Amino acid sequence: MFDDVNSIMDFENRVERLRHVDESAYSILKKIYKFDSEIGFQVIPNSFENKVTDYFGMRDTSGNIIETPNKVVKRIAKQKIVKITNRWTGESTLFNSLRADRPGINKKDLEKEKKHVLRLIKKSENGCDFCQPEKYTPEDVFGRITGKYSVTASNIAKYDVWSSLVIFCNHNPLKFNSQEFFDYLKTSFTWFKAVNNHSPQYIFPFFVWNCMPRAGASQIHGHSQILMSKEPYAGVEKLIKTYQNYQKKTGANYFDDLYHAHQSLGLSMKNDDIRFFASITPLKEKEVIILSENPSKDLKANTTIFKILRCFIDVMGVFSFNLSISSPPLNNEKEFPYITRIVDRGSLLKSTADIGGMELYGSSVVADDPYKIINILKEVF
Repeated sequence: MFDDVNSIMDFENRVERLRHVDESAYSILKKIYKFDSEIGFQVIPNSFENKVTDYFGMRDTSGNIIETPNKVVKRIAKQKIVKITNRWTGESTLFNSLRADRPGINKKDLEKEKKHVLRLIKKSENGCDFCQPEKYTPEDVFGRITGKYSVTASNIAKYDVWSSLVIFCNHNPLKFNSQEFFDYLKTSFTWFKAVNNHSPQYIFPFFVWNCMPRAGASQIHGHSQILMSKEPYAGVEKLIKTYQNYQKKTGANYFDDLYHAHQSLGLSMKNDDIRFFASITPLKEKEVIILSENPSKDLKANTTIFKILRCFIDVMGVFSFNLSISSPPLNNEKEFPYITRIVDRGSLLKSTADIGGMELYGSSVVADDPYKIINILKEVF
């Protein structure tokens, strides 16, 4: 609905404009989300102003501060907080104007992080078990599934009864092309079927790629987790129940309306019939959600996910991420769409965790503005 790239901090004004120009879209948005904003105030002591300027001053691409101390202090002393909550899933996110207004990572820091990441990857090659998976990893009872660029291994410390890995041939988890990425998913979904053939009561596939230790990976070598369960995992079950309850109470398709809500705000895109959007209730930084057919079969879906992921790595400078694919049950693939979620887990140069008590027990606190993310993706597509 709105083609201009704005800011999530202007969310309420955008919603109000939407109410006047598209009542149907406004109704869908209000049906799924509730939102409000307030101002948080604080007083900065004179003795603290220089440090505040150094911490929060806007910088150019060379890392030089381009704001006066007075301007920085005014911005810090008065902060707008926007809270958006999904009425159906309970997902809730707090956006802070101080955080959302920050510029992107500068070239100097990006190059520094690239070098750091490459050193970590190179160092991890020594004695890497995943570089020789047939020798140094267990296999499933029905054997290994071998793709052109990947192979499966049973997870030696299992998440669940059926818990395995897809180990990539390339040690570097950030170095993969479209053919390799397609093979990773094809190998995964072949394993899902193999598990179901062995144990038919296991019908719910789940794919998750934790890239780099900051995202939860125990090994740097490229690999993803693949699981099968009798019942959907809690996150997937929440989506199924939301879909069913929404349809029962509103008569509409939840995922269609979810996409339309983001489309009306200028936060969505399509690649042919593959839909994706920058979420307004992201779990963490830069979350993008893709709705598609089975990405191990549908080349357009696979290509869309691949291009978004490569944009995260190559354009946004994201070297640690989580990618998950929530799938419908194997015995009813039309129940709901395949839902892929990608989220940035933060800089590997930072010693602080990106998830704390607020994310675990309160609401997500997010720095990145969804409008900045969708603007970058528009350039890619």
